[in-house]
Amino acid sequence: MAKAGAFRERAVFQRLVDGAVDDYGNTYTGWKSIGTRWADIKERTGREAISGGALADEIMATMRCRSDSFTGTITSADRVVARGKTWAIKNVIQVDAKDTMIEYLLQSGVAT
Repeated sequence: MAKAGAFRERAVFQRLVDGAVDDYGNTYTGWKSIGTRWADIKERTGREAISGGALADEIMATMRCRSDSFTGTITSADRVVARGKTWAIKNVIQVDAKDTMIEYLLQSGVAT
């Protein structure tokens, strides 16, 4: 079990929602904040990849939160805003058998 002092970062979870439909039938979509939780974020060392001849920075991180009814609904279709960055959720992992902690594999520097 993680100590309460480990959860220092404020993470805002966002979900893609449908918006208004214009005169041509196009649907506007946008990201809506659906909740916030205190989290423990650990960034991994950055890596650089050459994609299409251009240098691209990707940052990977793991984020742990206490598990509850809200965090159980978060999937890889959602995203997280924390530390002034927008993170794509790549994976959601239940850390322990007692379902007290949940871990997210995050990636920044890619399309969310």
